[in-house]
This record gives sequence, structure tokens and C-alpha cells, in this order.
Amino acid sequence: MTPLEPTDDLLESLYVVNKVAKQFADEATAAYERGDVTESNVRSARKDALYRLKTAVLSRVVAYDADRVTGEYHAINGDVWLFLTVGDWHFHQPPHAIGGDLTDEIAIANSRENPIDAPYERDSAVERSDRTLEAALSHLADVGANANDHLARPTVTSEHDRIVDVRWSYLS
Repeated sequence: MTPLEPTDDLLESLYVVNKVAKQFADEATAAYERGDVTESNVRSARKDALYRLKTAVLSRVVAYDADRVTGEYHAINGDVWLFLTVGDWHFHQPPHAIGGDLTDEIAIANSRENPIDAPYERDSAVERSDRTLEAALSHLADVGANANDHLARPTVTSEHDRIVDVRWSYLS
């Protein structure tokens, strides 16, 4: 794994990726509920890829300099999450998603067995950046983290058995 320096530009791009992944989750659910299976499958595939991209980038940031990353375990809706802080940016990750060895290098304020109760309601309306997803993904691709590489498959099947490409066409 090639470490990545946690520049503000990189972290802002990662924030946008995380934000859009949350939006895709909501949109996938809404599409499913209205019976649009194709749109639900596309949004869900892209959401999963963005979350995998986030984990990969955070792993590379920790590998660059674990001292720049701090963490706390949070209890959210009955699950335990690792809340990572890098500079002024914050990201929730499943515990050990970035790998046990890397997680062990992070200064974590509490134990997984004693998480901080942190009620969390996803609010996709909160904005901290006006960067587009295209700009964020292009920046991450430029540093070697391409979202298309994190898709489980490059296509999904539509409700009429057509193949739909879910890759971001502007990424090479």
C-alpha cells in the first residue's frame, strides 16, 4: 500500500466522497421503495464503492503517519464505530476496517468495549464543501485512488435484464 499524505485537499475530497455515499444510500432506498430497481442497484453499487474508497484512502493516510490520526469508539444505533479525526476532518469507519495493524497504530481515546454513546442521524443536507463528486473523485484518482477500482462489478443488471455500466466515465 502506498501511503498518502493527509493534505486538506485530499481530506476535503474524502469528505465529499463520504457525503455522496450517504446520499446514494438514501437515493437507493428511495428508488427501491418506488419500485425503480435499476436506479436502486446503480446507487447501491456506487455507494458501496465510495465507502470502500474511503476506507482505502484512510488506510493509506494512517500508513503515511498514524500520529496525524486520532480515534474514539462510538456507539451509534446499537453498533460500534471508530470515529477518526484527521486534522479538522472526521470520518466514521467500522472497527478495524482499515486493518488491525493500522488501527493499533492510531491513538484511540477509549476502548471498543466502552464506546461513547453518540446518537447519530445522517443529515445529507449539511454542507462543508462545494466541491463536486467529479472533482473529488478526479483528485483522488490523481493520487492513485480510483473509485472505479472499488466497484464490486463494473455493471449491474436492470429490472429488464439489461446490463448497466456503473463506472464513473470520467475516471480512466
